[in-house]
Amino acid sequence: MSDFQKNDYWWVWTLLGRWRFIILGSIIIGALSFGIASLFPKWYKAEAEVMPSYRSSASMGAMANLVTGIMSMGGGGGDYSLPMMTTPSDLWKAVVNSNAMVDTLISEFDLDARYEIDLHEKVRKKVRKHLEANVSGEGILKISFEDKDPRFAAFVTNTVVDNLDNINRSLRSGSAGATREFIETRLEETKMTLAEAAETFAAFQKEHGAFSIEDQTRVTIENLAQLEAEIQIANVELGILSSTRKPEHGEIEDVRAKIKSLREQIEIIRTGSGTAGQIGLRDIPELAVEYARLYRELMIQEVLYEFLVQQFEQARIEELKDTPILQVLSRAQVPQKKERPKRAIILVLSVLGGGILLAMWVLGAAFLDRMKTEQPEKYQLLAESLGGHERKEK
Repeated sequence: MSDFQKNDYWWVWTLLGRWRFIILGSIIIGALSFGIASLFPKWYKAEAEVMPSYRSSASMGAMANLVTGIMSMGGGGGDYSLPMMTTPSDLWKAVVNSNAMVDTLISEFDLDARYEIDLHEKVRKKVRKHLEANVSGEGILKISFEDKDPRFAAFVTNTVVDNLDNINRSLRSGSAGATREFIETRLEETKMTLAEAAETFAAFQKEHGAFSIEDQTRVTIENLAQLEAEIQIANVELGILSSTRKPEHGEIEDVRAKIKSLREQIEIIRTGSGTAGQIGLRDIPELAVEYARLYRELMIQEVLYEFLVQQFEQARIEELKDTPILQVLSRAQVPQKKERPKRAIILVLSVLGGGILLAMWVLGAAFLDRMKTEQPEKYQLLAESLGGHERKEK
């Protein structure tokens, strides 16, 4: 091989000449790293798997209420909206990481004393470092907790799963109870109003005897009563949604738009400005107007009463329902293998890293030796510049 080729590949010959030093040094560095890693405490991770229910959009609404309650418990306020493309697993992951869950664990297991930390915020940060919640591609929620004691890690993990179920049941029951109370109040009010409307209508018929109106007028009155009843029903729905949603929530906006549309239709019927031949209330004789008003009010209260009775029964069923939203696929078992430190990985990385650093050191020393022999002027300038820099630092 020519001298030119040797000069081009001088670094290869340098490394080959010092290969024993590089390999032996890498092994020593790896052994030292392995020994130091062996002194670190062993941490064990216990894991449980949970699958939230994907039954219907109603379930999503129920879990939105759950997250609203969780945020309130954690001090974040009850006004919470869900981002787009949020799955039930994502919601439960947020619950696991919430202040409510972390504070429950701190209180139940006296973790501030276990970690020997006095400041509550630092204890929260420490717990979140060891508590994990991840969602797999299949939508399964994996909850894990790590600790130096494998039994304690499994116990805390299973406690988190149990707390999720308890939070689910208590908040669902509270939300359903509030809805039932709201509907029950409206039902009692409507029941009294219906009785008054029936008495007033009966008194009118008793005073004026049998009263007859044209079929077309009766249709107008019935249509108007139906629309006004739908407005009353929509107001009930709006009241229920307003207790668990933001004012600008999409469902609330839809109900408001529906009420606006119904009122516009009512105005058309009142004025008779709809289709040709339609009779408006302004065109009905005075006595017939009074009859129409009483008859319409009676119909409105009857329709509203029937709706509220159905909603009340449904709310009672929801309040008593004990169906879990969470399905526990596997509870945490006491881990047999440590999670960290991963000594094998530390050993491999230390050997590789040590070998690279030693090779760089060997090449650097060889490069300076070649410069000192072949380019003494440059070597002298380099030495002077480094020496001057060191003197300045001193």
